[in-house]
Amino acid sequence: MKILILNKQIYFLLYLGLLILGGCNLQLKSEEIRFSEKLQAGWNLGNSLDTHNLNFQTDSPTDYETYWKNPPTNPEIIQDIRKAGFQTIRIPVTWQEHVDDNFMIDQEWLNRVTEIIDMSLDEGFYVILNAHHDDWYTPDEAHLTSAIKKVKLLWTQLGNHFAEYDTHLLFESMNEPRLIGTGDEWATGPYESQKIVNQLNEGFVETIRQLEGYNRERYLLLPTYAARFETAALNAFELPSGKHLMVSIHSYIPDYFTQTDQKGTTFDPENSKDTKLIDTFFSDINQLFINKGIPVVITEFGASHKNNLDDRLAWTQYFVEKSRTLDVPYIWWDPGGDNPKHPDFSLYDRYYQKWLFPELVDSLVN
Repeated sequence: MKILILNKQIYFLLYLGLLILGGCNLQLKSEEIRFSEKLQAGWNLGNSLDTHNLNFQTDSPTDYETYWKNPPTNPEIIQDIRKAGFQTIRIPVTWQEHVDDNFMIDQEWLNRVTEIIDMSLDEGFYVILNAHHDDWYTPDEAHLTSAIKKVKLLWTQLGNHFAEYDTHLLFESMNEPRLIGTGDEWATGPYESQKIVNQLNEGFVETIRQLEGYNRERYLLLPTYAARFETAALNAFELPSGKHLMVSIHSYIPDYFTQTDQKGTTFDPENSKDTKLIDTFFSDINQLFINKGIPVVITEFGASHKNNLDDRLAWTQYFVEKSRTLDVPYIWWDPGGDNPKHPDFSLYDRYYQKWLFPELVDSLVN
């Protein structure tokens, strides 16, 4: 009888120990992973505030916002995106043409960015603000010193400006930092450039965390080299120390199906040739990040329109199911545009304020 009681006590202590260990893991997920789960399905306000290289001189934010064939963003557009069921909106912004010689941001441009962020927060969105097409963060030794300086200058201004915005506003350090115009532009990157991306991410985190207000707690997104999805790029990524950090990755895979300039129009979820890259990607991020309590956000993904709606639906459903299994948020890339006959990745017509592919939207949000 005493042996039986002793055994029960041992089993109870073992069970209690497992609960404690499990509780630690749940606490980790509660603070990091579980916040990322709130982001759910998202939508990119592409080709509006990230325009650059205008062929005429102007200081007008509207000239920039409409240069790539989109109308000025208004509350009705933001409301439509929210009503469809999206929880997160990513606002890509190019800054380099809106700063002076001292890298101080033009106030009128900052006011316009703030206006759109406010519209989005008012609708209940989580909002991701980034630095999108800026070339000053080119990850090579020639740019490293100036890039670190500009990371700190830019994000000190933005962090101070948005200091009292709560954690519904997230910051993303860079968009696809890569060696533009080289053979490594859309690859996993040379070792030196991978390390420089890590250094720039670390400088970004240090900059924000030194600021007042919600910046001590704000969630920060950090990309891999070129925001690549391959195993080599993911393995090279180094997360800075600290909390409330997320990995930002883009995933247009397989590219022969998703990309506009590729001829592939069919996707079969039963064909391993079509699904292999997707399966490997989610297996990698689960092993390298999710299982370690590190959140991942797919800040861009999508499949372009090639008169193949059924296959795009099959691809979207397959990708979304994989994401939801791991509770990984995903944000569709929508560049808008003024030609609904050639919508590319676009889901929403910003001119007529209507959805182009309601079936795809339904797959994303439901």
